[in-house]
Amino acid sequence: MSASMLMERPRQFSKLLCRLILTRPMGGGPRTFPGGVSKWKWKRMHEKRAKEKEKRLLDQEKQLYEARLRSQIRAKVAGKPDPFSSTRTGHNPMNPNQHLKALADRFMKEGAEDLWNEKDGPIVEPPPSVRPDGTTRSIAAPPLDLRKLISKGRDLAGNRDSVNLSNLGGNYVGSRNYSAHSRGRFRRNDSSADDSDFDSDSESVQPFSNEKSKFGRNVMRFGSSASLGKYDMKIIKRRVPLNSLDDENDFEQQVEVIRSELNKKKAVEIEREESEKEESILSEKRFDECGISPLTVKALTSAGYIKMTRVQEAAVSVCLEGKDALVKAKTGTGKTAAFLLPAIEAVVKAMASNTNQRVSPVFVLILCPTRELASQIAAETNVLLRYHDGIGMQTLVGGTRFKEDQKRLESNPCQIVVATPGRLLDHIENKSGLSVRLMGLKMLILDEVGHLLDLGFRKDIEKIVDCLPRRRQSLLFTATLPKEIRRVSQLVLQKDHIFVDTVGLGFVETHAKVKQSCFVAPHELHFQIVHQLLMEHISESPDYKVIVFCTTGMVTSLLYHVLREMKMNFKEIHSRKPQLYRTRVSEEFRVSKRLILVTSDVSACGMNYPDVTLVIQVGIPSDREQYIHRLGRAGREGKEGRGILLLAPWEEYFLDELKDLPVEKFPSLQLDRDTKLKIDDSMTKIDTSIKEAAFHAWLGYYNSIRETGRDKTTLVEQANKFCESIGLQKPPSLFRKTALKMGLKDIPGIRIRK
Repeated sequence: MSASMLMERPRQFSKLLCRLILTRPMGGGPRTFPGGVSKWKWKRMHEKRAKEKEKRLLDQEKQLYEARLRSQIRAKVAGKPDPFSSTRTGHNPMNPNQHLKALADRFMKEGAEDLWNEKDGPIVEPPPSVRPDGTTRSIAAPPLDLRKLISKGRDLAGNRDSVNLSNLGGNYVGSRNYSAHSRGRFRRNDSSADDSDFDSDSESVQPFSNEKSKFGRNVMRFGSSASLGKYDMKIIKRRVPLNSLDDENDFEQQVEVIRSELNKKKAVEIEREESEKEESILSEKRFDECGISPLTVKALTSAGYIKMTRVQEAAVSVCLEGKDALVKAKTGTGKTAAFLLPAIEAVVKAMASNTNQRVSPVFVLILCPTRELASQIAAETNVLLRYHDGIGMQTLVGGTRFKEDQKRLESNPCQIVVATPGRLLDHIENKSGLSVRLMGLKMLILDEVGHLLDLGFRKDIEKIVDCLPRRRQSLLFTATLPKEIRRVSQLVLQKDHIFVDTVGLGFVETHAKVKQSCFVAPHELHFQIVHQLLMEHISESPDYKVIVFCTTGMVTSLLYHVLREMKMNFKEIHSRKPQLYRTRVSEEFRVSKRLILVTSDVSACGMNYPDVTLVIQVGIPSDREQYIHRLGRAGREGKEGRGILLLAPWEEYFLDELKDLPVEKFPSLQLDRDTKLKIDDSMTKIDTSIKEAAFHAWLGYYNSIRETGRDKTTLVEQANKFCESIGLQKPPSLFRKTALKMGLKDIPGIRIRK
């Protein structure tokens, strides 16, 4: 029993996998048919369906023929008139004999020998058997009890004992019989004997004689295929009961189970591969072996860095050759140092050849998407420049006064500039001295290119590149590789640039040591779930360090105010905060433990916050790449972490974009009623202006996402539910101009400000 169950389980598993593959959503691209199949596969599929339909029709005709023949045989055995005989002429249905002859003519054509079972009788009519006294059996004999003529537990495949039906009174099918030993296309169900109209398990058949037939072998017993072909029994095909795994109601649940098992298996394989690599991101190569300046090696040694990471080993050697490169690397693998080391070497060589210039040009320009990332890169640059006298570095980011930037550039000339695109473009367009100094540029570096494009900096990058010399080295670093990055690389990089993939096509883009999970719950429960997840994590991890990502800056501010009323240790960072505050909080979170940071996507890309134990994402990210960027704040430097994605039911479609990642879906939590009351109480203490700003920001964010902004009516309904969940009596009104830009004019539920 257990062995059969073990053998059956892989069959069920493979069957479910096939159904999972074949029930994918219908679609199709150019030159394809629905489902994405090719023309030939589509043709073969329809040919197979046509053959199955033809076989099904033949089976129905045969069953109809058998039913009529059973009735005719019963009537003959009982001595009653044929119920199907008719003397009427015209367009009437055929009687069984006519139908039999038509079928026989059809099935006796050349090439149709395999359309009948081996139980359907001989092709040539056997001659009638003769009694020893010279008489033949007549059908006028007393009626026979067919129940007594059917063998008890007979084996249809192996029973070869026979009796000729001619002994009972001649031919029962007219002038034509069929072979009992021809190859059969139609296979009988072995359980059909149990479905007959007769009790065939009580008495056995007694053969009438032991005579051999004229064909040199025994003909089968009465009631078997050679005589009646089981036409005296009504065949009822039992429907095979569906297995619980094949139940349509549970099919989606079974698919999720299979997906989770596959994801677990993939995670185990990745973990095994990582363990084979000694569970370390470090390589065997040392910094003093890669050909960089001794002063840089001294600074690295002072900071405690001896060996290179695998990303640095693959990228630094290529960048030091002076060629353009597009480098794909995971976050938290040392990719910042991978471009800073070649940048410093380029500055050292350029300064050695340009000693006569009064004002040193800018040799290296580093562009990054956010102010926080620029500050982090600047801090790491200062560490590497510790023993390089005469090499300076400046940052140009928003949130500071423009004139102060100009004074710093004039009083302290620098060779390395770390900037955000917007502020750098301001300096170039204002015709300051920086635009002239950039004409001596030797290296251009774009970090987190994907996030730069997501924030809408493509046009700014194009304008900046037009103002730079063409003879330069360009480096692009990214964690993901969408199509937009390919297009920008054609603008920035040379045609013969090198692509360095440190992730690999066969690897998952997220860290293997970050456990990923997802919760689906209505909007009104999100803040309560976040609070409960944080409390559970704090109790499990004494040295906790948590980042909570929200969709927009104002939603971040709302969540921060709600949780602050709960007397928890929180900090917030988003674009609405001044730059000095953001820098101070970022540095505080970097060096602290037992702290929770509530932030928007300004902290999603490139930020190196060590020892982050948990990342919570409230609401759907803008795309798959943004999810990976956020999750990358945990599990840095090979350490363990956890990522939780919190979605509303209508946002659950986003999980399809993460189906190749090991994201485990969990049911809703058991929430505490007291916590719900505390959340509601703290929500009432928050200023209404903060709630209204959060509503407007929430509506604008989801309207900008293609999947959610397509159906405006559904979007407004969900926005109004979010409005109720944050304690607003009615949705805040929009300016008429804003509603027109968002395409929300005349949508039910939207209030226009007069």
